Amino acid sequence: MSYPCKSPVCHDKAKRSLLRFVHAGSKFFLVGGVCVIFSFPYLLTGIWHPLSVLLADNSAPNPGWEIAPQQASLARTVFEIAQESYPEIDINEYLRKLDDIVKNIKIGLREETEPEQVIKTINLVLFNELQFTYVQTGDLDSLSLNKVLDTKTGNCVGLSLLYLCIAEGLHVPIHGVSVPEHIFVRYDDGDFRRNIETGYEGLSTPDSYYINMPGKRISQASIRNGCYLKNLTRNEVIADIYLNRSITQKEKGNIQAALQDVNRAIELHGNDAVAYSNRGVMYEKMHENDRALDDYNKAIALNPDYAPVYYNRGSLYASREIFDKAIMDYSKAIALDPNSALSYYNRGVAFRMIGRRDLSIGDFNSAISLDPEFALAYAQRGLAYAESDEPAKALADFNEGLELDPNNTEIFMKRSILHADAQRFDEAIADISNFIQSNKDNAFAYYIRAKAYRGKGEIEKSLADYNKMIELNPRLAGVYYERGQIKNQLKMTNEALEDFATAIKLFPYNPLAYLHRGHTFKKLGKDEKALRDYEIYLRLNPAAPDGEEIKNTIERLKDHLKN
Repeated sequence: MSYPCKSPVCHDKAKRSLLRFVHAGSKFFLVGGVCVIFSFPYLLTGIWHPLSVLLADNSAPNPGWEIAPQQASLARTVFEIAQESYPEIDINEYLRKLDDIVKNIKIGLREETEPEQVIKTINLVLFNELQFTYVQTGDLDSLSLNKVLDTKTGNCVGLSLLYLCIAEGLHVPIHGVSVPEHIFVRYDDGDFRRNIETGYEGLSTPDSYYINMPGKRISQASIRNGCYLKNLTRNEVIADIYLNRSITQKEKGNIQAALQDVNRAIELHGNDAVAYSNRGVMYEKMHENDRALDDYNKAIALNPDYAPVYYNRGSLYASREIFDKAIMDYSKAIALDPNSALSYYNRGVAFRMIGRRDLSIGDFNSAISLDPEFALAYAQRGLAYAESDEPAKALADFNEGLELDPNNTEIFMKRSILHADAQRFDEAIADISNFIQSNKDNAFAYYIRAKAYRGKGEIEKSLADYNKMIELNPRLAGVYYERGQIKNQLKMTNEALEDFATAIKLFPYNPLAYLHRGHTFKKLGKDEKALRDYEIYLRLNPAAPDGEEIKNTIERLKDHLKN
């Protein structure tokens, strides 16, 4: 199973000691389906989509073995769908190529009609003589039958389509069969029944092999309801072609085209949990979260043992900050697929968000144990360690994350904050500058660097970064307040007053803005205005640690004004 969404759906904020707040960059990922082939005895995963696939006719074998290309309706339909992506193809030419293969198999069969010999002969011609080869990829070429014939390579979908169209030409009762995130074909004439793995050169596998695959388990209710492991109808075969093509469209960023294809798939095959799960991912990308949630719920109703849909629904809840439900769904995904590093990772992020750093660190440990090169898991564990006042462990994790993924600028931001907290200002500035190179419009990054420059005493550089942050985000009251302090240090007194005034206008309840504006007015000899600001400061902050000092200043100002 792969996780192409890798598209994040949530960013979080967390407090840090020096900088007061931090864009922590926590990310929740979505899981799209993938076409996989199961290895023996272990599971190999590809980068594609769960594909139920393919069927030929449900008719019994024709003992005459007559080739009837005019009846090859599935083959023609498959090529017509392919032609939407490859408009230059000559469908009749490809139908002739299929007929040539059928003729070769027919010659090998002679008058043989025994199912085992039929399967053996088809396998020998396709995989030994013609050397068609399985490839574990999810691109359009590996799916489309015209390309499979051209290159003699295909994924489980492309090879299963080939097998079904050959069977159709031979009038052999071979059908497509779907299980979550995989397809294969089956010989079934009512008396003899055998599953055929096209990705393993026709290897036979029992139904039981597919039922308890980690992360792709099939509930007995799903089987009873005809969702999986049944012989597919012709419409359900076509549905899976559209379903697979929708995934390639989604990966290319063509969301509307992907949505159109998955809608076609659901119209033709309305009880495929994987289709609903993937449409839910598309709706999330379109920010239609209510529709996404409906689809995830539908997928769970169809197959309550399908781990990826719990993962996806958990990520949706996390993006809405409904962390209790997110954690429950991630936990269910882990129970169904304990080898999912991403499920542990996302649950760890959710635990961090509710302050359970102990559980968060445990989940990141599990994610890293499953995937020792999971850079983001090191980064998130580093944040959890930093928030747990274990800076040495945090720094080690940030360093390891960057060692694994030197281009991950988010980790540079996290490490810069840790350096700044420890007053390693040069290191903090170097890291955040690295981040800014590829994130020039990130206002918060300039804030981090402004604070580091200020800590180092490079006030002019600090002011330049405050200016840039306000240019990018002019509605942050606290930034005007801090820039006012910087301007006071640079003897830009009138400009400092303007910043304090803006800070108060945007947020009139910050006592420190009144305090520093009062100091500035006092410095300029504007005692009446200073007096008013000091009084407001004490009203807003009656327990101020410098309260007595300010009260004395107020009395002196009053005396001065009387005289």
